[in-house]
Amino acid sequence: MVSLRQAAVALFAVFAITGAMAQVQAEEQLVTITATRTQELSGPACEGLSAGDSDRLAREAEKSGAWQRASDCFLAAGEYGRAHRASNRAAGEAAAAQKHNASMAVESARTQVARIRAAFR
Repeated sequence: MVSLRQAAVALFAVFAITGAMAQVQAEEQLVTITATRTQELSGPACEGLSAGDSDRLAREAEKSGAWQRASDCFLAAGEYGRAHRASNRAAGEAAAAQKHNASMAVESARTQVARIRAAFR
């Protein structure tokens, strides 16, 4: 069995080698990425619209599953109960995505540790 000190030294060595390789590889190729936003995020979704228009847009956003936009529009329309429900749905979906990302990160870490252990056997 590998001791904690041996594992720490091995992990340090892997990070040192990986860091050195990353620097060498970074010098080989330069990639430039340009991103643009397709939707302007300067303020709430239905800011400046009438209550009727806000309500209509909120219902459309609700049907399409855009819960945060629906919440913003329901607030602008004065329908606070529906805004609260839409906001809860948006938060629930965000939490589910974060939970999935965290579990994938844990699985990746376990796989990396298993590879490191296997490399030093």
